[in-house]
Amino acid sequence: MHRISVKRATSVIASVFFLAALCHASDKDRIVWKSIPNAILEVDSRAPKVWNVFQAGKKFDPLLVEIGNRYLVVYVHRTEVYEIKPEQLEHKGDDLVWHEAEKPNKPMATSDWSAKDVGSAQRILLKLTDEGRAIIIEIPQMPDLRRGIY
Repeated sequence: MHRISVKRATSVIASVFFLAALCHASDKDRIVWKSIPNAILEVDSRAPKVWNVFQAGKKFDPLLVEIGNRYLVVYVHRTEVYEIKPEQLEHKGDDLVWHEAEKPNKPMATSDWSAKDVGSAQRILLKLTDEGRAIIIEIPQMPDLRRGIY
């Protein structure tokens, strides 16, 4: 009888470690998006009525672009855009939480990519090929005063 309880305890401990490992792995692909103040978004040379641009922490790659009730995840360095469903985003105050594992298998068709440092902003241009829509994202950045340009 004592052996059964030891086996059961060992099984419970193993299950706890397994579940802890699963939780840790799911936290790893979790992205907390924070709104970028003073960002600029243009779609076909116009500002959408309802929009926002989010970043993950202090990184500008990837970006989450909200256009109305549509959400696009923009991977600048990989030149990929994925459309995600609003239901995949969890609202935590002003922030949004998304699990990268829920990313669609195929990126959207895009072209005409450009990412440039234009001094006071990082400018990303891209075109959604199937829709023919041109998107411009400008993210403000602090000037590098060491360069003496500003």
